[in-house]
Amino acid sequence: MLLRQTAVALATAAALAAAGTSTASAASAPPPGNPPATNCLPTAHTLKKDAPGYYDKAPELGTAFWFFMQSGTGTLPFAPATLAELKRNNIKVEAVCPVGPLKDGKGVWTPVGSIGYSNINFVNGRIWYPGGWKFTNTKTGRSHKVDGFWLHDFPFISKASANVYIDDSPVPHEIELAHYDTLEFYTDLINPRENQGEFTVGPKDWKFKLSEQYSKELRETVGADIKPGTHVITLEINASVFPGKQLPLKPGMEKDESARK
Repeated sequence: MLLRQTAVALATAAALAAAGTSTASAASAPPPGNPPATNCLPTAHTLKKDAPGYYDKAPELGTAFWFFMQSGTGTLPFAPATLAELKRNNIKVEAVCPVGPLKDGKGVWTPVGSIGYSNINFVNGRIWYPGGWKFTNTKTGRSHKVDGFWLHDFPFISKASANVYIDDSPVPHEIELAHYDTLEFYTDLINPRENQGEFTVGPKDWKFKLSEQYSKELRETVGADIKPGTHVITLEINASVFPGKQLPLKPGMEKDESARK
């Protein structure tokens, strides 16, 4: 049964990714559809080849075929171990546009879909997203920021990586953030359900486990001591075949629409 579900998910994903192009957005001009939160930090996202700090970029226009669905929302709540360590170290969490914060620091949310957000590049097998999140130790002032992240390598998707800034300066490498079970991902990829009055599809319980590299950098910069292999964040996607749908987040994970302090 598991293999049959996986085969169906793979076939469906391939069919959905067969046509259409996507436009990537600049920080000052987000694409139509799901707009970013009003209280996220500005992104350095750009398609310019010589932009500092970007070691992997959104695919060029004409190569960024839309992946999975036209529009939607991904909810990324932190796992209990992550929340506990952030609280213990007095770490402030901020979102980087077009990623937005969840209420009460529970995590972040991101627009998904082909309308300028999740671009799949079949040249290098990466599914690319602009924006990200920033952790700041409020006692020391040190920070670790993700701005531009991707899942790879399609179709054998098993990990997530990112462009990174430490203390707001770009570092000369991309970092592997987390890894996950590819079979579990494809088994849960096309998961139809009704969510707060909207029909949506997408994974419901996609667990990300911390990489050794990200664990080391978080410990050295902001003091968060989270062991490699720890479940740190969960992704639930609510997606639609229609463009411009602002679909509901995971119940109980409301957006924080208050002004950023």
